Amino acid sequence: MSTQLALLAIMLGIAFTVPAAAQQEAFRLTDALQLSEGYSLALTHRSRFENIVDNVQPGTSKNDQLLAQRTLLDFRFQGERFTSQLELADMRQSMADNDSVISTATVNSADILQANFGIRFGSENRHWLRLGRFTEDWGSRRLMARLRFRNTINSWDGLVWHQNLGNGGQIRAMATQVVQQRPSDRQSLLDNSHQSDRSFNAQRFYGLHADLPELITNWRSEVFLFLLREKDTADLQTANRRLNTAGFRLQSPRQHGQWDLEIETILQQGHRRSSSSPADHIDLRHQGFFQYLGLGYSFDNPLNLRLQLEFDYASGDSDPLDSESGRFDSLFGPTTFEFGVVGLYNPFNRSNLISPALRLSADLSPSVDILAIYRHFWLAQARDSWGRTGLRDITGESGDYLGQHLELRLRWDVVPGNVAMESGAIFLAAENLSNNNSEYFYTGITLTF
Repeated sequence: MSTQLALLAIMLGIAFTVPAAAQQEAFRLTDALQLSEGYSLALTHRSRFENIVDNVQPGTSKNDQLLAQRTLLDFRFQGERFTSQLELADMRQSMADNDSVISTATVNSADILQANFGIRFGSENRHWLRLGRFTEDWGSRRLMARLRFRNTINSWDGLVWHQNLGNGGQIRAMATQVVQQRPSDRQSLLDNSHQSDRSFNAQRFYGLHADLPELITNWRSEVFLFLLREKDTADLQTANRRLNTAGFRLQSPRQHGQWDLEIETILQQGHRRSSSSPADHIDLRHQGFFQYLGLGYSFDNPLNLRLQLEFDYASGDSDPLDSESGRFDSLFGPTTFEFGVVGLYNPFNRSNLISPALRLSADLSPSVDILAIYRHFWLAQARDSWGRTGLRDITGESGDYLGQHLELRLRWDVVPGNVAMESGAIFLAAENLSNNNSEYFYTGITLTF
């Protein structure tokens, strides 16, 4: 722990001793190339080093390192009515070895992330219809999102429709097929091998989301519905999830010197199988539930100090031997912003979990912000497994407490708009299903042009 804290302290010291960059507009390729009006070209590269000691993931080494690299080239045309976009992505790793935690979440080399065209229509062009491959953030991002910290990014093939309501609200609908990132075998991932991503009719994803800022006075309201339909084919083996996921989210405005509240409730029902194995033909009746509560206070001071109390509940499966499934499925939402960054450290997800937390953030300067999160973790059902680790005691006799972790993060805009650095650490004291004391550290740099 002392090593990681020392590195964070060094970065913090550098951030306050290096002279701030002169206030000027960020350098952009669009301007440098003098592209015609409506056209834009953006290049982003991120390199991030990760190190973990005493990982709770079974079958991993005691000490592991990874260098994750992501390069994005995004070309767009935004006309009065017509739009188009082509985003190329190269996401790869180095330093991983045979017992590293590695998957398609880390590697997806040289592929098309987005390729779509669209049309705006209606009164004041409030409707926007896009067709092709795309990424998007919806709502709280707990069910569908363009992944930020994770090295690879989910995308969808199909169509998406936006309607601007004119009062700050928006309605969105989509009908898509999930893009499968390939290859997925371990050796290909270690070698950063290329295989073109593609989507299949065997995995379809539909969504409807309404952001309604004036539905309830002094609250921002969201309602949503997602439908996931899977089936096994010769090209793709799935868990045959046929899930209906509906919910709502309420947020009061954040104001200095006042408390604010966020509530999100999600219900899930349908059918699924316990695995994607071709030999698994048993359909389980599925019912899941998720609840989030957040109570925050924004202090009225130059540091923008904010304190937030949080509570997450995600249902688990009470009996792994019956014909029912109760484990909440987070679909395509990230967990980084709640349960710790993913990469070499990724034990928790939004399933079978009870977790209260204390979150503290502050802006130490216009270019430096810090974050600290302290969490405890319990299993919602003691006989169900722990997150992404797969660890479980089918008897439930080990108890439901998993342990606690402390997460620290420092962000520094070295050259605002062009060069940013981020460093963080997580210290996990696990109990019962594992007694490891994991120490995870990462540091990275992002270049944007």
